[in-house]
Amino acid sequence: MNVYKLLKANRLIKSSRLKLAGILFLHTLRKRYFCVFFDPVLACNLQCQMCYFSDEEKRKQMHGKFSKEELSLVAKEFFPYALKLQIGCGAEPTLYSGISDILDLAKKYGVPYVSMTTNANLLQKDDLRQYILKGLNEITISLHGVYKQTYEFLMQKASYETFVSVLKDITELKKEFKDFKLRINYTINADNVLELADFFEVFEDCDFDILQLRPIQQIGNSKYDNFSHKKIIENYENTIGKLKTQCKQRGITIICPDKSDLTKQINNESIVFDYTYIYASPKEVFASDYDIHKDTYHSYCNKKKFASNILKRIFSKKLSSDLKTKLNYDIK
Repeated sequence: MNVYKLLKANRLIKSSRLKLAGILFLHTLRKRYFCVFFDPVLACNLQCQMCYFSDEEKRKQMHGKFSKEELSLVAKEFFPYALKLQIGCGAEPTLYSGISDILDLAKKYGVPYVSMTTNANLLQKDDLRQYILKGLNEITISLHGVYKQTYEFLMQKASYETFVSVLKDITELKKEFKDFKLRINYTINADNVLELADFFEVFEDCDFDILQLRPIQQIGNSKYDNFSHKKIIENYENTIGKLKTQCKQRGITIICPDKSDLTKQINNESIVFDYTYIYASPKEVFASDYDIHKDTYHSYCNKKKFASNILKRIFSKKLSSDLKTKLNYDIK
């Protein structure tokens, strides 16, 4: 299954009401329709300036990891309905010793696509090979600076040399595992946007499949506090625009916002996200009042009147989302 083809198809359907109707249909038939974003441990080895882990008070609150029993309960309730499992969302998954257990459960419940997001500074080549053999389809590596000085400034406690070494390891593994995907996740801000113009000059020898560019948004009380998109917009054509052309030439998928998306204040297309995003961490699974020891996914949805709620939104005069500022991303 190609998840990115599904995302492209989703962009082609313009009507949010039609998308919601499709979600309700799949939910009623108990088919797969959402993505599970899974943090098995709440910890990080870095203190990236754009992340809430750069806030000392927040770091004190972020702790805990899933036991094997809890892991099994979450998998049983959510994996059968997941189109994609994303291991690592707001924390560093390589600090969790049970990655192989998660992959075994994903295989058991037939999750079509499994990805892991990591800063890669603790990632070992032999471990990654085992993860691929167990069913990992994609690795997403965070990169917030093309050059060493910017990378280590924004990703504090990280090693640029380690990052580059891991990229080389993955490029070698991709020769062995032809279908395995490497994605780069680059959060753009005023201090690293210009470096994007040199991306393929610096990483020319690396075998990328997907390049995802995310303009900075505020997530918690991060150390980095320049959330303006002004410089990104001013330099769009010679940075993001240039990469669009280069990715097309290289056969690389690029996921990025259009220039017009950067100025949007309201984005009600995010309403679909309300129903297709499931987050699970040791602190909270799915919702603040969801109990993994008592609730099942469908019993909870029935209790919260999922079907009637989505019907009301489909037929409401004006659609609204809790995620009005979430950006659209174009997939080329």
